[in-house]
Amino acid sequence: MNRKLAAACLVTAPLALAVATAVDPALGDTPEYGVYRQHPDAILWHSVLLHWAWVLFVPGLLGLLAPVRRRGAVPAAVAWVASVVGLVTFAALMSVDVAILALEQTVPDADVARVFDRFESYVWGTVGWQVPGLLGWAVALVAGPLAAARARVVSWWTAGSALAGTALYFLFAIEPVPLCLAGPVVMLCAYAAAAVELVRGRPFGASGGPSAAEADTFGRFTFRAGLVCMVAAPVSFAIGMGTIPGGSYEPSGFVEHPTAAQVSAFFLHLTWVLFVPAVLTLMRVGGRFVRVAGTLTVLGLLNFSGLMLGDHTDLAARQVLGAGVADEVARRIDGYALFSLGWAVPGMVLSLVGLIAVAVAAGVDRLVPWWVPGVVVLGFVGFFVMPPAPATAVVGPLLLLVGFGLLARGAARRPSSSPEPASSPPLSSSPGPSSPAPSSWRSSS
Repeated sequence: MNRKLAAACLVTAPLALAVATAVDPALGDTPEYGVYRQHPDAILWHSVLLHWAWVLFVPGLLGLLAPVRRRGAVPAAVAWVASVVGLVTFAALMSVDVAILALEQTVPDADVARVFDRFESYVWGTVGWQVPGLLGWAVALVAGPLAAARARVVSWWTAGSALAGTALYFLFAIEPVPLCLAGPVVMLCAYAAAAVELVRGRPFGASGGPSAAEADTFGRFTFRAGLVCMVAAPVSFAIGMGTIPGGSYEPSGFVEHPTAAQVSAFFLHLTWVLFVPAVLTLMRVGGRFVRVAGTLTVLGLLNFSGLMLGDHTDLAARQVLGAGVADEVARRIDGYALFSLGWAVPGMVLSLVGLIAVAVAAGVDRLVPWWVPGVVVLGFVGFFVMPPAPATAVVGPLLLLVGFGLLARGAARRPSSSPEPASSPPLSSSPGPSSPAPSSWRSSS
């Protein structure tokens, strides 16, 4: 995942945001429910495009922060966490619109309102999804440009324009066209300028980009955070699988144990979120195969994590409307081709296959012994074939803990024994203790 790809994401993200906003049929003074039923195609395009807009902002902002070293390291660290955790979670919230569409096409508006009220009453949904999602979205879009400007990666004019576009979007996002487009259009212009500055690379020095003599404080932070996430992701996976209610995948168990169902869904979501910085860290110390496989895996993980919120909407429908109606709603959601092909299927396939490919690539690069990728493969086999009872559901995640724990140890050793190549991906700063040469920072990777 190189600097040019990050720059492309900075442009396509606000562009997708503009199109998603323009096709939204629920703009202006519209009733709370019933609009989705009248405009199903527009709602699907709006939801999927809006999801992708926030998803693409993640690699875009991470790429914008990658050249940061010591100057601006604190706001960059804040923006990095907000992007990886908060913005990814915010993108997941767009799946709620798809669930509401399926509900409106199945039951009257009064029942839709009852289901949504139940959904909003879930504590784990509020604390685990809505609060970090909304807060992370706001912090990432504010702290990201500020940190990049502070580090002299972009100009203050560019950062100010990005903030102005964010403010306009916040104020007028649900106003009628063309007022609702003010924010996305300004953001598109601002982030296009940021993309150009990122690709060109600002010269080192007092009036240019980050100083070559600066200690890479931000790079060390993101590298160590990635190592931690290689362990934390499988641990979260084990918690999510171990708390599956009733020891089976039967929906009736979720209704009987609603709190456990919410806990399980949250930790499974957190698993795929934490794997994002884990993969990015492996990309920093691996070869070309790791970087290519990692790029696709990260895009898959950013989509896959959001699907866990569907457990919350399905639980609310089952508690309020009963199993028969909830099954019909689920069938409608599965039948939306745009949602399946544009979000669900690529998220699942790229995540699961990609994590295996990244582990295999790390073995090919001799980052770890050849048998470590085999442990990772066995972990995913265990995930698929072991019964979901608490005692057996954690077998796969625990194998992944061993595999990715060894990958973390290999990655931690690599910087001290093998210097980072000049073509390393820009979504992360140099993990080693020494600073890269100015020519390697300016070169397009």
